[in-house]
Amino acid sequence: MKSFLQFIFIASAALTISCQSNTSNDQIEEVENSVNASKEKEHDVNKWHDGPVYFETTSGRSLHDAGAFQGALANCNTYGHYEGDGETLAVYEKDQSYHGEIDVEVVEINKQLNVCGSLNVNDELVVNKGGTLNMGGDLLVQGDLVINHGGHMVIEGNVFIEGNLILKNDAIVRFLGEKNSIEVLGKAKISKKSNIEGQFKDISRIF
Repeated sequence: MKSFLQFIFIASAALTISCQSNTSNDQIEEVENSVNASKEKEHDVNKWHDGPVYFETTSGRSLHDAGAFQGALANCNTYGHYEGDGETLAVYEKDQSYHGEIDVEVVEINKQLNVCGSLNVNDELVVNKGGTLNMGGDLLVQGDLVINHGGHMVIEGNVFIEGNLILKNDAIVRFLGEKNSIEVLGKAKISKKSNIEGQFKDISRIF
């Protein structure tokens, strides 16, 4: 009887050690997965956004070749430079068009905003219903990029978002041409009723 009890005690101890070992392995695996996930998020913000690339033209330096853009941006050389403050670029009552470099905190669009060059948004960019962003060049959004119901964004160039990309019902993102890319470091919250069109390099593999 004594030998049988000793056998039961030894078997129980071995089972306990085995369970502890499995739990430890699971915890290590979770930590490793967490570390790997963190590594996947690492990004050099200058990876492609090294600043505008200028071209030498007969009229001086330009942010793009003549005739480089299509659609609403085909005549962007005729646009003026943005002379507003660095706080909010609000497009509420009438369309606005700019050529060159723009650096602002927030952009909110209810009408149409045409930009060829570079647009750096330090916080949030929001396109509301009936609003359209036509962007040719480099778009950098350090916060969230939100396209609400019925909003449109047309891109000829590169999009880099440090925050989240949020596309709501009937939002449309259209890429024109072939040399386009988009990268999102945050989350992609994309409605199944939104539309993404055209050719682009999906760097973050979110689409």
